[in-house]
Amino acid sequence: MRVSREEKDKSHARIIASASRLFRERGLGGASVGDVMLHAGLTHGGFYKHFETKDGLAESAMAAAFSDFLHLLETDNSHEAFVTFRALYLSDGHKANPGIGCPVAALGQEVARGADALKASFGAGVNRVVSAIAQSMKGSASARRTAAIREFSMLVGAMVIARASDDATAKEVLAACREGARDAH
Repeated sequence: MRVSREEKDKSHARIIASASRLFRERGLGGASVGDVMLHAGLTHGGFYKHFETKDGLAESAMAAAFSDFLHLLETDNSHEAFVTFRALYLSDGHKANPGIGCPVAALGQEVARGADALKASFGAGVNRVVSAIAQSMKGSASARRTAAIREFSMLVGAMVIARASDDATAKEVLAACREGARDAH
């Protein structure tokens, strides 16, 4: 039976959404093509109708992860939206749910060892985050970008440390960064 273009597009979107979540939860090496397809409700054999390689899927999943993650900031560039974004980023919920969180904190180390095309996709996502954060700040374009890079780097570093640490250390790191953010504004 021939699948309609609409059905193929829906399946393609499910595969990308599944990969986006599983890669952030388990890492690029921790989620196989079979895992992604099973999570998407599809058979392993159907993968190659959508992607040539797992690397191609990873690039698409990376772009989707950044889009999901940036929804709030890209739809509302007010300072209040950024304050909400920062609070959500530094939350216990984000720490406990990497599959729906920041792809940088979840996958940065693995991407650093990856192919150039994946690094380019990742870098494009980082630039989207920095641009979205910068929109909520005051000052010249250059000053906003520099401040946004610094802010995002602090957020990512805090989350990486929190996820890799014992509970007491994690709580202390996240609290210190939340407190520091209040003091800075």
